Amino acid sequence: MMARFKLFVLILVVSLIVACQPKEIKSNENMRNDKIINLHFGEQGIQDFQKYTGGKIDRQPAGMNFMTLNWQPPHLGKVKIDNGQASLVIDHVFSVMGVQVADDPHIKGITALDIDASLHQAEFVSPQDAYIAYVKLMEHLNQQGWKQFFYRSDARIAKEDNLKHVFERFKVIDPTYRFSYEEWQKVMNNLPAGIVYRLYNNGIFLSVSLYRSAVNEKKQEQYMLRYDIQTIRYNERNTIEKSYEMNDSEFAAAFEKAREREKLSRQEEEQEMKAKGYRIDESYVDPDVWEYIK
Repeated sequence: MMARFKLFVLILVVSLIVACQPKEIKSNENMRNDKIINLHFGEQGIQDFQKYTGGKIDRQPAGMNFMTLNWQPPHLGKVKIDNGQASLVIDHVFSVMGVQVADDPHIKGITALDIDASLHQAEFVSPQDAYIAYVKLMEHLNQQGWKQFFYRSDARIAKEDNLKHVFERFKVIDPTYRFSYEEWQKVMNNLPAGIVYRLYNNGIFLSVSLYRSAVNEKKQEQYMLRYDIQTIRYNERNTIEKSYEMNDSEFAAAFEKAREREKLSRQEEEQEMKAKGYRIDESYVDPDVWEYIK
């Protein structure tokens, strides 16, 4: 977990640095001509970014490479994350940052994508239009087969306690549940930091953060989205210290030990959550990720 946190901090810092850079010309001819920017993971993802950036790479001393695409309002981007069953189309995109782990021989090409977007094409919209855009987003995620994901060390909170968990922990644990308009307003009025979804599909981990960023004098609202998309290979291997130095058998043993530790952590957390009145979803089964990370 600490390794995952350190990596999150590094990516966040680089994202903030990129966001603060002067906004020069941020699109080349290919970006202007392509109505939808198609991006992949792996080595194909490197080729995608080279097409749109002309090969520009931000190489960091920590062994991480970053490639960035940016759009200027009102001309926002439309990006398709092309990954077979786990494909995802994201509208109203401000920026995309692709991440490459340069010093790990076990992880090739683009391993993560951080995307900042608006919930709506317009900068400010009525509360009703913002809600309609939220509903459209959730319909797309569910239609594409994205499912709830719990880390193996996390308590498997039951769907019946979804709203309780949202207000106490900011995390939605039932992506199939669509807030009513009244619930949506209550959530956004009471949670300034917004809400987070953790989802999984076909070897890809997706975290979606949604929050209300501003309200203007006309009582119109502005909402922002942040997508953190990672291959599960990258996500899992990053939790095991020095996995990049291990051979296959060493990694398999380290992964099994990590699973045992996570199992104990989950048992402890589920007992704590039960004591707080939460129900546990005993039917939830962790996705079999070994085929993606071995």
